[in-house]
Amino acid sequence: MEYRDILECLKSSLALRYGDKKTYQKKVADVLGLTIPTIRRRLTGKNLFTLEEISVISEELNIPVDEFFYSCRHSMKQPLEFVQYDFTFYDSASYEIFDQTVKMFSFAAQSDNSKLYISTNTFPDVLNPTFEWLTRFAGLQWLFFTKGSGALKPLSEIPLTPQLLQRLDRYLLAVRAIKKSVCLVSTKIVENYLTDIRQFYILGYLNKEEVLHLISDIEGALKLFDKVCTDGCLENGKEMEIYCTDSFFSSDMSIVESDRLSFGMLRPNSFNPVLTKSKDVCQTMTRWFKMWKRPSTLISQSGTHIRRQFMETQYQALDACKEYFGI
Repeated sequence: MEYRDILECLKSSLALRYGDKKTYQKKVADVLGLTIPTIRRRLTGKNLFTLEEISVISEELNIPVDEFFYSCRHSMKQPLEFVQYDFTFYDSASYEIFDQTVKMFSFAAQSDNSKLYISTNTFPDVLNPTFEWLTRFAGLQWLFFTKGSGALKPLSEIPLTPQLLQRLDRYLLAVRAIKKSVCLVSTKIVENYLTDIRQFYILGYLNKEEVLHLISDIEGALKLFDKVCTDGCLENGKEMEIYCTDSFFSSDMSIVESDRLSFGMLRPNSFNPVLTKSKDVCQTMTRWFKMWKRPSTLISQSGTHIRRQFMETQYQALDACKEYFGI
């Protein structure tokens, strides 16, 4: 791996976090105690950063040092970052981590060739406005799997603070700004939701009134999904292709490709993705996506007949759930 590759990765990481050159040059100058002209010469490659200086930049500006070495193609190990924040306890560090994810999407979306690939067993979040009860349910699941049943609260008490809702809105705007999205969904998206809801109801973590709220949100999300399938684009006009498959994905996956930044995300839960900016890993994830997509069926725009069958399957699952709960 050559020094110029490390330098390009360093500048990319700084630009992602601080935007324009003047801002990140001053940040680096401050943490290293050097003048801006000196830092400018370092960043253009006229003079070299020492390994110690790169280490200080990583530590003081909270940039994983692995980011500076992503272009190494001969290592069997690839860097991954677990984006860990607690949505029930938002301190400044949690805000910063969440906002960093939003910045990544916004930065990538500035490219005219930006693409987003999504594979998911449920509704892709790029489609959804913030459905309050489904968002609360994602929070309830997160609490259960992260902190255990003793941390659970009634669904109506799952905290959706104004700060969290504002950040979710900014996240959706950033994701929707990607020029083109290609989405691969399970043919059982509604059934997968309802299976989890029934399980939590049987365990006593949901009551019937809360189930009614969740079913209402699912119906709203399904109508929105049908509209985007029919139009072949999001409400803001950005192109979207949607395919359905019988495959079950072990984890939801998103890959962003652009001239500015590429990254991939695996989602073991709704709030804490595993993130990589490694080009090799992103290319591998894209190959996975395309292999899953190959036997799938287009249901947006031209796939009218298949789309009708797909939607009928979703509404049949909803009807069966309503019958189960006596609705």
